[in-house]
Formats: sequence, C-alpha cells, structure tokens
Amino acid sequence: MALRTHLYKVQQMIVVALCSSLLFVNCKKVLRDNPDNASVTLKNNAGAAHLSAWVITSWYKLHIRMMLTANPATNNALNAQAFTYFGIGVYESVRSGIKNSVSLSQSLYTMPEMPQKDNNGYDLQVSANAVLASLTRSFFTWLTADNKASVDSLENAINEQLSLSMESAKFNRSQAYGRAVADALYNWSKTDNWNVGNAGYIPPTSPAGVWIPTPPAFAPVPVLPFISNSRPLMIEHASGITPPLPFPYSEIPGSDFYKMVRDVYDLSKVLTHEDSVMALYWNDVGVGVGYTPSGHVFNEVTQAIEQNNIDLGTAAQAYAKAGIASHDAFLVLFRSKYVYNLIRPVSYIRKLWEPAWLPVIPTPPHPEYPSAHAFITSATMRAAVSVLGNISIMDHTYDFLGYKPRPFANLDSAGSEAGNSRRFAGIHYKPSIVTGLTEGRKLGDDVANIKMTQ
Repeated sequence: MALRTHLYKVQQMIVVALCSSLLFVNCKKVLRDNPDNASVTLKNNAGAAHLSAWVITSWYKLHIRMMLTANPATNNALNAQAFTYFGIGVYESVRSGIKNSVSLSQSLYTMPEMPQKDNNGYDLQVSANAVLASLTRSFFTWLTADNKASVDSLENAINEQLSLSMESAKFNRSQAYGRAVADALYNWSKTDNWNVGNAGYIPPTSPAGVWIPTPPAFAPVPVLPFISNSRPLMIEHASGITPPLPFPYSEIPGSDFYKMVRDVYDLSKVLTHEDSVMALYWNDVGVGVGYTPSGHVFNEVTQAIEQNNIDLGTAAQAYAKAGIASHDAFLVLFRSKYVYNLIRPVSYIRKLWEPAWLPVIPTPPHPEYPSAHAFITSATMRAAVSVLGNISIMDHTYDFLGYKPRPFANLDSAGSEAGNSRRFAGIHYKPSIVTGLTEGRKLGDDVANIKMTQ
C-alpha cells in the first residue's frame, strides 16, 4: 500500500505539471483520484478489464469542450462521423487486451483488416491515447491553434504519466500500433461519402404539406439531403425507411393531421417551467451554449462510464457501438425525412392560427418526420446500454449554464427525454417522436447484436 500511494503521488505531481498548459481540460481529472487505480494503471500487462477508462474519457471530454467554443459552430453531422471513428478506433486499439475479442472488420460493411498485432504485446492505454490523438487531428479539421495546443498537451501529459514505469520499446510499440489503427480507419473514412452539403438539392413544392423554409432564418434549402447516400456500417441499413404517418396531410378541422398539429400549438400555451427547461436543456446548439446533439449524447455516455467506474475494455466497446449506431441512424433518419418531406409545426401553425407564433427553440432547417433527436439519440443510447447495462446517470452536461443536473435511471431514459423534449420545444409532432424512439431503438438493437467477442 505504501508503494501504491507513493506511485500515485508521483503520477499526480507529473500530470499536474504537464497539464498546466491544457487549454480546455480540467487537469485534475486527467488522473483518477482513487489511489487504488494508480497501481492498476502502472501494470505493463494489465488486461482491459483491469484498467480504468480515464484515458479515453479524458479525450471525449476534451472533444466536447472544443466543440462548445468553436466559432463558427461545428457541424453536428461531422461530429457524429468523428465520434463513429473515435469509437471504432479506440476499440481496435485495445482489443488485444479484451478476452476473446474479434475485430469489427468481421462485422462492419467494407471495413478493412486492421494492422497486424505484434506478439510482444502492447500497453493498451498508450495505444488508446495514440489512436484518439491521431483521429482527433484528422477529423476535427476546424481546430484552432489553441485547440491544437490542447490536443498536443493532453496527448503528451497522458504519455508522460504512462511511461513512468514502462520500457521504451513497449511504449514505442504501443504508440505505433495506435497510430497505425488511426491511419487505417482514416483512410477508410475517405471512401464513406459522408456528404453534409446541400448544393444542388431542390426542395419539392408539392403536394400540400411539404417542408417549407422556417423562421427565423428561412433557409431556402434544408440541410443534409444527401447524407443517406453514405456507406452504411451495417449493410442492412443501406436501404429502408421508417413507417409513414398513418394519416395524410389535412387542414380540415377535426382531421387527424389537424389534431396532431393542434396538440403542439395548444401545449405551447400551457407549458410549465419544467417543460420549458426540458426543451431548452436539449437544444444543444449555439457557440458557448450547446455541445451539438452528438456532443451531448456522447457526453452522457462518458458520464455513465465515469460515474459507474466502467473499465477500459467495456468502455471501448460501448463507445464503438454507440458510434456505429449514431452513424447508421443518421442514414436511416434522413433518408426517411426526405422521402416524407413533412411540413414543420411552425409553418402550419403560422398559416392557420397565429401568424407570428414561434416555438421555444428555433426549428432546425430540415423536414419534420421523424424526429432526429428521438431517432438518433435513442439508437445511440440503446447501443451503449447493450454494453454498459442498465446503469444510472446524473447528467451534468449543462451545469455551467445554471441547469440542475438531470438524473436518469439509464441511458435509454435519457434518449426518451431527448425525444420528448422536442414536443415541448414546439418543433415536432408527437407521432414523429414516437416513431423516432421506436425505430431508433430497433436500429440500436441491430448494433447491439454485433459480436465483439467470440
């Protein structure tokens, strides 16, 4: 115990000194503050089940901090793509320490084989640090000079800590393997056709009830019309859409469509304080205000891992499956949106009832059905739950804005609230949310069935 405590104190001194230059990371959190974890961290041959996940959670926390302050704001779809490859990369980089593990290249569509492993073995945390540092630089092309300094500082601080009791040959071998995995995945990503543009798309103007530009910006062309043409990670998601609304567009009083929109309008007139807080909590956009939807979701996964002391191997699998689900959910969701091309509540309400009406938060510039927050968040959370289990979370994502932490019995519950918040926000109909949650969880279950161990 005396030696363990001494090693822990040495680690603290080194990391605190190195972290003084980190621009966005809370440096005290680079080290786990439980001395009992220190000795585990220093075992050169520890398996992933016996190591803390602090290396990878440190990177995910840096990611969202940089996203929050990026100006102009980062593109949510590009963030989702980055988190996809971060998760796959960290899993592949530590897979040698997960008992009976198999490469995702055996399951994911067109994924290449990963670099050959060295039989001499790796330090898993060094490899994880290397892969995440490399992929961060590759996918976050918007990094400022200060951001790049943060990335360098975090990578160096972790390396300095991990190299305390490790022979240089093993350190170099482990770092090289992580970087090789990152290079292989980044090269593969260049062929995925992740198209976040909308140039050349012409919105249809008929039949009645199609999407039209929404306030306040009234963008003439909606976003992400082509992203569903991207290469799926699971071949079963290369086609297919969600079920349609069970009734047609109508402006006739008493019709199902009329009543559906009226539900949104009437609710907007009787919102409680807590209803409004929920809507604003899941807004997730704005420089210095929101982490983007993808950032919020992966921050919740990170909090679940930290708050429940999840080990490195389990955390790597959770991040990988969450990233895969998020990726393919974008494809199915936006494929469906542009097939149904449904009008937003604000457009219908302003036409029929109140010309100046506005929702609680600005309406995103893309068709209404189904709800993206409901579909993508529930898919991502369901995939993470398949690895992490039914664990609770206290969400501190927006403490800094003065919101109270929000407790969830599990990540599935967080997905439900994310979806339902859009009805209180006034930007989605109830059936859009129900379809999003139901179909998103089905996709998450598809990802859950990917076998990562034999």
